[in-house]
Amino acid sequence: MAILSKKQPGCPIGCVIVKWVVCILLLLVAIAALLGVEQTHVMISSDPARFAVQFGSTSGSLSIIAFVVSIMAWGKQMAKCMSGSCEVCK
Repeated sequence: MAILSKKQPGCPIGCVIVKWVVCILLLLVAIAALLGVEQTHVMISSDPARFAVQFGSTSGSLSIIAFVVSIMAWGKQMAKCMSGSCEVCK
């Protein structure tokens, strides 16, 4: 019973809200980067049967790098959001 009665230390509500807002913003950045990857790599012509994928351009490579970096940042922020405390509140 003593284990159940202990209160676990956690972040204040303001800190939790800020962490989740940053997490949602990073998710939107990751979605925008994914759309950039799609825009730079997929060529769609007026004929729906014709579909081409292009690799090797500078903009295509940079869009993939931006997508990977944004996914990594979002993943780190999700780990912070899912943990009980953070380094700021300690």
